[in-house]
Amino acid sequence: MKFSRTFLCILTGVMLTWASPGVDLDLPEAAHKTIDFANDIHPILAEHCFKCHAGEKRKGDFQLDSHERLLHGADGEPVVLEGNSAESLLVELIASDDEDFRMPPKGDGLTDEQVGLIRAWIDQGLSWNLTELQSQGYTMPLALTVPEILNTNSNIIDQHLNAYLEEHNFKLIAPISDARFIRRVSLDLIGLLPGPEATGSFLQQESPDKREDLVDTLLNENQAYAEHWMSFWNDLLRNDFEGTGYIDGGRKQITQWLYDALYTNLPYNKFVQELISPTPPSEGFIKGIIWRGDNAVVVQPPMQAARGISMIFLGLNLKCASCHDSFTDHWTMNDTYGLANCFSDTPLEISRCEVPTGKQAPTSFLWPELGDIDSTLSKRKKMQRVAELVTTPDNGPFARTIVNRIWARLMGRGLVEPVDAIEREPWSPALLDALALDFVKSGYDLRHLMKTIITSRAYQFPAVARKENAQTAYTFRGPELRRLSAEQFYDALSTLTGLWQVNPKFLLPSESTPEEEERQNKLAQAAAGGQSEQAKPEDNNVDARRKPIRAWRIPADSFTRSMGRTNREQFTTFREEDFTTLQSLELTNGTVLNQFIRLCAEALHVNGRAQDPEKLIQDLYQHALQRSPEKREEKIALSLLGEAPGKEQVEDLLWILAMLPEFQIIY
Repeated sequence: MKFSRTFLCILTGVMLTWASPGVDLDLPEAAHKTIDFANDIHPILAEHCFKCHAGEKRKGDFQLDSHERLLHGADGEPVVLEGNSAESLLVELIASDDEDFRMPPKGDGLTDEQVGLIRAWIDQGLSWNLTELQSQGYTMPLALTVPEILNTNSNIIDQHLNAYLEEHNFKLIAPISDARFIRRVSLDLIGLLPGPEATGSFLQQESPDKREDLVDTLLNENQAYAEHWMSFWNDLLRNDFEGTGYIDGGRKQITQWLYDALYTNLPYNKFVQELISPTPPSEGFIKGIIWRGDNAVVVQPPMQAARGISMIFLGLNLKCASCHDSFTDHWTMNDTYGLANCFSDTPLEISRCEVPTGKQAPTSFLWPELGDIDSTLSKRKKMQRVAELVTTPDNGPFARTIVNRIWARLMGRGLVEPVDAIEREPWSPALLDALALDFVKSGYDLRHLMKTIITSRAYQFPAVARKENAQTAYTFRGPELRRLSAEQFYDALSTLTGLWQVNPKFLLPSESTPEEEERQNKLAQAAAGGQSEQAKPEDNNVDARRKPIRAWRIPADSFTRSMGRTNREQFTTFREEDFTTLQSLELTNGTVLNQFIRLCAEALHVNGRAQDPEKLIQDLYQHALQRSPEKREEKIALSLLGEAPGKEQVEDLLWILAMLPEFQIIY
């Protein structure tokens, strides 16, 4: 097995080399996504380049604040070669490790991820769509628009999609099979594969309402639901178990509050109010991260709060407008600083690109027509007022944004894209507002919203492939294929084999014994003192790993990081779906995944499931893929296992199953 994986890894590298002749392998890899200049590139240029190369500043006779000036280059010499990032001087400058050559010359420079985005932008033709919001002919109304009621007896989504699909010459097709439905909905709502017994029982039911009944059952599994959605909200709210700020008290977890809120289905407007105007259990979000050193205004807690609230809850990216009046939309520094003032004890002085202007912005909300904020109020009172204005039913972007985020999570793509640009035109404005109004009328019930989406005919269409670098306008054809998240991948292997994680960083209510709490406190004290946690005997003890501890409760490792789990030091509103070279290497020959699969195979031996090869093959296929193996697959598997399979043979079978696209993709 080791040879086969190593060979595959080498072969993959050779194929990639053949496919990319001339690429400097010292450069970070170009991002595997369609680049949106306004959201992907402009914020990088604004943060790292405009201070010296925009407006009246033109060091080296080079300016970056327009497409024409970029192409002009420096002293008339080209700095970028359209379609060829590997040979572009700009990429060489920003990726260099030479401090005398690298740009920008001060600070930490660009990350590999940022260089990858710049590379992809150049390779894709240097698009410069700064005026898109103004030119698209669409203006987002502040209030939700009351839609026409078409048919009160059908799903609200299908009501609005019927005309849309007819307009786009889309013929209705049969929904996915029951086996695919139970897999898709189980992974989407509770993050776990359905067991063979649950799948078999569901397939045998004849009730016309059985799909809706299944959705209700899954949504009522409070613990499984809460555990699954913790990863989504931890990414959004940058909540984690370890990282910058936790050691020196510059950051505070909200894990217990967040879990309780999801478990009890706290209404979303109350959820957000408790984050913006918090109680002690929820205050970690608004306090932000206290970064070490003398930090710029844009990373101080009041500005973190303003940018976090606007992005996460209102779908607005104010990153550019926190440094200068935005070139991409209508937001200004006055808008950003006005909101940031609500989270500061004293008014903030406006700094343009870190240069103080001597001016102060008035304390205000982003849409003054929704209400005023008295600058003389205490910070606590101002925060309460912001919470009221963000969550008022008159604030249409509030409901639209969360509806769009949940739709994107369940369908693979938002009604508005990118999901942090809610002012852009949705592919169906009427559908977005109909869903948002229904969500408000439900009492801001997130589970109601999910049920509405999942019980629609639209959700049950066969999945379609994602279109990469698509230049044509998007047309809805069905949910897009999605990969298992990093946490789902681990949990899927755990449900197959009964081997779970160990040493969780968060205790469920049923686990909070005095002994366990004492152990957790000791671990926290060791971490606070800078001591690394040593490997424990139970890490490799199969018997100690039978307790269902899911992957979200442990810190990220090299495998989960490669599969998209973020470091949560920035607000992460979506995880990339495109497959990368690093992921292929981790999957085929990564030591962390290999070790986990080895323990999974050992667990199957310990619990006796490996004693009957034919039954083991049936069980694994039914649990992993919700189907029996085909005759050809069964023959190969039996040949691999033999009559008395050892641990290595079982490990090989698990690895083969885990590498199948049918296992890794939500289809």
